[in-house]
Amino acid sequence: MRKGELTDAVKDRSVFRQLHMAGTGTGAVRTKRAVLKGQPGDLPEQRIAAAGPLPGYEDMPWRQVTAAANSLAADGAEPQQLLLQGLIPQTTEESALRELMRRFAAEAADRGMTFGSAKIQVSDCVAAPQFFVTAIGTRPALRMMTPGQDLVVLRQIGLAGTAALARAYESRLRERFPIWLVDRAKGFDRWMSVTEAARAVNHFGGCSMRRIAQGGIFNALWEMADLSGVGLEVDLREIPVCQETIEICEFFDINPYYLYSEGALLVGTDRAKELISVLAEDQIPACVIGQVTEGNDRVLRNGENRRYLDRPQQEELWRFSEKMAAVQGVETE
Repeated sequence: MRKGELTDAVKDRSVFRQLHMAGTGTGAVRTKRAVLKGQPGDLPEQRIAAAGPLPGYEDMPWRQVTAAANSLAADGAEPQQLLLQGLIPQTTEESALRELMRRFAAEAADRGMTFGSAKIQVSDCVAAPQFFVTAIGTRPALRMMTPGQDLVVLRQIGLAGTAALARAYESRLRERFPIWLVDRAKGFDRWMSVTEAARAVNHFGGCSMRRIAQGGIFNALWEMADLSGVGLEVDLREIPVCQETIEICEFFDINPYYLYSEGALLVGTDRAKELISVLAEDQIPACVIGQVTEGNDRVLRNGENRRYLDRPQQEELWRFSEKMAAVQGVETE
């Protein structure tokens, strides 16, 4: 393809038409600006969330739709519309672009969202397609965590990261673990969306929420406490984690508490028992992992041992990929 803007013909048949045909709606998919829902008086309630390349999912850029929708949902907003921007190399075949747009459209349809804008350019600055997704939604007033609340985690931590590792290193894992374990781990990414879970929490009311994504549960705990200006006390033994995640993380020397956890939610609530019961009716697993406290201390308990939560750390998938790249570089020298 020629460098710069796509031709009108390519945009029509391989971008706009594909988004429309995938069932994302007949809204303004051909415009260069997003057409936002609502009247001017609704503007203060509008929220925006963005997603770029995701750790372990660089070859599946359409997953950014779910990540951006999750950010809105965890912010108490109802996801509505998407803006897509991308750079593709000149070597990209139009058929490959068309398939990518179909994938983006299908992911958006699964999240109940429409595309307001799609701008794709051809560039010699990238070796592989690079996309950025912006999601737009509306929400009521933001709720903060308050001392005395319980901390609840919905679903298990590390599922998305475990799936990425199982997919990328399947052959190595099959040498160590049963085939069923690796196959089960590869399928964990089917739980990446939190939209329905967040909607259930919003309907329950009176809760603060945060999506657990890059940097895992430890980063989410720090960021949520920092935003609310409170302390925490968390029991490590209560944090829900699948055995497959534990096994694979131990094999690769990865800390599961800093592992990509898209699909899990951290919630602060005064009525944890009731919330967990309501979520169970929708088959959404949840459990209490600790409490919100006065002050700024963020304490992690493991039996009789106590330590303080560290400031946000690098996502484990990024750290591991850098480690593997360094090892491969030494081996090829």
